[in-house]
Amino acid sequence: MRAVLFTSEEPLYLPRYLRPILASHADVIEEVVVAPFDTPTTEQLRDQLGMYGFRAGTRLAMRYLRGTLLDALPGRLGWQLAGRPHSVEAVARRYDVPFERASDVTDPEFVERVARLDPDLLLSIVAGQRLSAELLDCATDAVNLHGSLLPAYRGRATAFWPLYYGDDQTGVTAHRMTEQFDAGPILTRRPVPIEPTDTVDSIYRKLASAGATLAVDLLDRYPDLPPETPNETRAADYHGLPGPAERREFRDRGNEFL
Repeated sequence: MRAVLFTSEEPLYLPRYLRPILASHADVIEEVVVAPFDTPTTEQLRDQLGMYGFRAGTRLAMRYLRGTLLDALPGRLGWQLAGRPHSVEAVARRYDVPFERASDVTDPEFVERVARLDPDLLLSIVAGQRLSAELLDCATDAVNLHGSLLPAYRGRATAFWPLYYGDDQTGVTAHRMTEQFDAGPILTRRPVPIEPTDTVDSIYRKLASAGATLAVDLLDRYPDLPPETPNETRAADYHGLPGPAERREFRDRGNEFL
């Protein structure tokens, strides 16, 4: 089989997520494509500060900066110093998988390049851009891994909302992709327990681990994918980034981000 993996770039969680997948299936992944979010960086930073607040936001920014600096060191020095990679590109290089940054995945030339790879599967893990119908048509299957137990918590901040609402579990859902985010038929779910001591950070780490295991399992068994089940779409299931009011209530309940 041949697969193309779509994702985005950040140094904290995605390298952890993708490393087990490439370690076990680098031979079938034709390319790793980073499709970054198409919103301006200033807007992304404003959204993150609105969610995390100044204190946690500053700590998170320092961790991002540390990861970025480690990844900028020559060779595998940053990986050796930290004991793990801090970029998606570093993981792809480690396993000799071709890597590309695609600023616009709807660009006809990009779609044509993907089509020439003749992939069986497009696998999306936190891709920053919507994959168009033309791109989805390049492969026999297109599967997204979403960091919640769909249909609950479509959208963003998937580690925040289960803690905010006091859930006892969350998880990762594999679903077939459509042009609408998080809306395709469900193939399988991988539950993750939520402990009283969990934070947003620890939940993201759990989701990365569970998602990696789920992706490896799907690639192991492809094309024998699980049967589809409905993914009912309700407006109440969609959640964007929390704002200052929800952040204050989150902290008042004793929850933490980091």
